[in-house]
Amino acid sequence: MKKVRFSGGEDRARIAIVAEMERVKWGDVAEKLKEAGFPERTAKSVRNRHLRWRVYQEAERTGALVGHNINRCRVCGQYMRGHVCSGGVVEGADTEACVTAKDPDK
Repeated sequence: MKKVRFSGGEDRARIAIVAEMERVKWGDVAEKLKEAGFPERTAKSVRNRHLRWRVYQEAERTGALVGHNINRCRVCGQYMRGHVCSGGVVEGADTEACVTAKDPDK
């Protein structure tokens, strides 16, 4: 399987799928994402992505991110770790670069 970054739409779909489940089965989540038209993922990669996102959400909620020098997304400017890209454009950034960063096939 070729490694492909998680997209913002895929992250939002994953969060919604997990929220609907009473007991999460990561194989089922990976299958539902594939049925929704997203790249094929292993259950382990979907689980790891979700757990990293939850750790980030907790750190953001408790204020643990304040003052840290953390990488930011080239597209939306949010902190990279655990974020779901909103697809916004960073002020002063080249629009073509933002499109390329969102879709590496272009």
